[in-house]
Order: sequence, then structure tokens, then C-alpha cells
Amino acid sequence: VEQLTTVQATEVEALYLPPLYHSEKGVANRIKGMMTSSGSHLRKAKTLAWPAFFEQIAQTDNISLTAQQRDAVREAFLRKVSILTGGPGTGKTTSLRAVIHALETIHARYALASPTGRAAKRLNEATGRPAQTIHRLLGFKPGIGFIHDENAPLDVDMLVVDEASMLDLVLFYNVLKALTPD
Repeated sequence: VEQLTTVQATEVEALYLPPLYHSEKGVANRIKGMMTSSGSHLRKAKTLAWPAFFEQIAQTDNISLTAQQRDAVREAFLRKVSILTGGPGTGKTTSLRAVIHALETIHARYALASPTGRAAKRLNEATGRPAQTIHRLLGFKPGIGFIHDENAPLDVDMLVVDEASMLDLVLFYNVLKALTPD
């Protein structure tokens, strides 16, 4: 797990289509707002006895995690934005199942979403929990747009987006707008 570092920005002239420009600026501002907000919906995770939790899920749910996976699970609760990545068979799904168990242990509200219906179905099968497309989660209405945004945020403490590499910039911005900085 590596800490993000601040890089000095330089001015570069670029040509954008307006929706992409606004989405890129919006994504940067929303993530910055999340990272600088002192509040957190997951404060209860700080009181979780992590060693006992990992032992319990190993016994009751047959979820055995490596030290690196345990670190990733804990970091998902300590950071506002976490990215879990790795090749096939590296334990991403097992780690996600542990995150979900921790969320349920602290009675946190969460949602699982994917960019496509097929990916949402795989996420549901892998976790045993309901998953849906991002468009359905955000309440997309043709001709209207998304129901959930900064004025009507999602009622979740954590949002898990599977297959995030499939998101385009505009959709990612809409996901972030539907989340509070906490």
C-alpha cells in the first residue's frame, strides 16, 4: 500500500470537448474534496478488532487472507478512495468478500455496482450480495439524466465499483457527484 504524493502541476494548453473538460475538472475536484474532508461515514471501523475479525471470517466463512490482503482490507476503511488491483487469481474477490463482511459487522450501508449488467451479475455471484449497474444505482432516466447527484446523494457509507477500468470519464464524474465527501 503506497501513500499518494502531491506533484507540482504545470500549465499545459489543451483542447477539450466541453463535457470531457467539465468531467475531468469535476473528477479532480470531487476526489480532492473527498481527500481533504475530515469526516468519514466509516468511523466505526476504527473500533473494529481487526485481528479477531480476520480470525472469525477465516473460521466461519472460510476466508483466509494473506498479510497483504489484510492490509488492503483495512486500508479500504482508512482511506476515502481505495483501488484494489491485480491479475487473475491474486485474491481480489476474496479481499472484497472480507471488506463486505467488515461493512456488515459494523452495520455500514454499502452498494456494489459495475459498469455493465454482465459484470454486475458476476459481482453478485462472487460476493453473494446484490449488485447492479452504475446506471441503475444512480437512477438513470432517459431525457432526464441521473437521479442521484450532489443534490440527492446515494445513501451509502461505501460504494464498491467493480471493473472500474471500464468506466469512461463522464460516468466516473457522475458516480463521484452521487457521493458525499464523507
